[in-house]
Amino acid sequence: MALSTEIMGIIKRKATLEWPDDFEMQRHVIQQQTSAAEQMILYLTKLDQENPIIKDCMNKALGEWPEDFEMQVHVFKGQMEAAPAFFEFGHAAMPSETLERLKAKAFSDWPGDFEMMLHVLREQVAAWEELYG
Repeated sequence: MALSTEIMGIIKRKATLEWPDDFEMQRHVIQQQTSAAEQMILYLTKLDQENPIIKDCMNKALGEWPEDFEMQVHVFKGQMEAAPAFFEFGHAAMPSETLERLKAKAFSDWPGDFEMMLHVLREQVAAWEELYG
């Protein structure tokens, strides 16, 4: 897949800024960033960008790492894995109302960050287990 001149400029600039006198590392960064940029383009073109979960995950990745395509892929994948784990999270011993309150709080405290929602939820459930389980 051919990347735009603008994207290649971003990638080359990143490589030369990070490794001004190390051409081997520049080449490595360019290869890794190019592959990641291609992956992000596939996500942007193939996934339903109107889906609110995909949209939140994509916005987080692009917003936090506007010029680092490897980190965009990393954040996007992590968010996409955490989202269903958060929404499907269950705990047999915890009252469902308590679990739903914890989910609602995590959801409102960490908008658009499913990894943090899941982390907070797991920590709260672990604390509840110690206290009441």
